[in-house]
Amino acid sequence: MAKGLFGKVRLDANYYVRSVDNFADDDLLLNTGVSFPIAFRKAEVRGVEAKLEIPRWGPLSGFVSYSNMLGIGYLPVTGGLFLGSDAQGVLGVTNSFPISQDQRNTVRGRFRYQVTPRFWLALGATYNSGLPVEFDGTYEDALAQYGQRIVSKVNFDLGRVRPGFSLDASAGFIAWQKEKRSVRFQADVKNLTDRLNVIDFAGLFSGTAIAAPRSFSLRMQTEF
Repeated sequence: MAKGLFGKVRLDANYYVRSVDNFADDDLLLNTGVSFPIAFRKAEVRGVEAKLEIPRWGPLSGFVSYSNMLGIGYLPVTGGLFLGSDAQGVLGVTNSFPISQDQRNTVRGRFRYQVTPRFWLALGATYNSGLPVEFDGTYEDALAQYGQRIVSKVNFDLGRVRPGFSLDASAGFIAWQKEKRSVRFQADVKNLTDRLNVIDFAGLFSGTAIAAPRSFSLRMQTEF
């Protein structure tokens, strides 16, 4: 669905449902680093996406987007290789579980303000409610392996990474311009507050992924 509002704002929204039989995944073979493909009975992914966009409202432009996704896998396992006690643990089980892409709430936004014809400022933000976690060890095992700072970003009771937030800022100006020739500069600051954000914790293949700390960049662009 797409709809214009007040002649200045555009709203896009959609709802989706996906169902996959014999949902494919990977598992480690015994205690080795070798992965082996497995399949679950099915998986269902459903959610909503919405985006409010301001193409240009005077000197202001930008967008805010929101998505809510629920991804559930359903046992039993219908294919794969399991040996010994692992086989006893999966056969006949009919539970459901959140798949690795199950991120309930994601919000992103960025707004730009044209201060003068040659100078602009922008501010952006991202919020993620946190991905599911599958960690077989104890809390003490996690502390010993990953340290207090990272473990504090995991809610073991809910089985999810704690929410992450990043604030970004940018500024740009045209240093020189003549007809189709120009020299432009842009400065960016990512994760302005230098917040520690854990993206994934103890994932099978991605391991523990940490978002980038505060970083700065400066770009020069020429056109001729």
